[in-house]
Amino acid sequence: MIKDDFKIDFKNKKISYNPKGSGEAYTVNALYSYLQNLFARAQNMKYQIPIMATSKTECFLINGWTIDENARKYLKEGFLVLK
Repeated sequence: MIKDDFKIDFKNKKISYNPKGSGEAYTVNALYSYLQNLFARAQNMKYQIPIMATSKTECFLINGWTIDENARKYLKEGFLVLK
């Protein structure tokens, strides 16, 4: 599951891949949906949303969020751009 494979560091605004993850690759759209749902939870609303979509296949990381190179290896079918 995506929630077990990607780690979200709210304090340092960093998205990384869990070294003990499943090895499954996810679409950029799946990551977008996961992050939107995660940040919509009451306990996470105090944090700035990390991602913005311009289409179903193109997203931007915003508000100072980053994703490490290893995590990018587990994304497919789309573009994730740092803004």
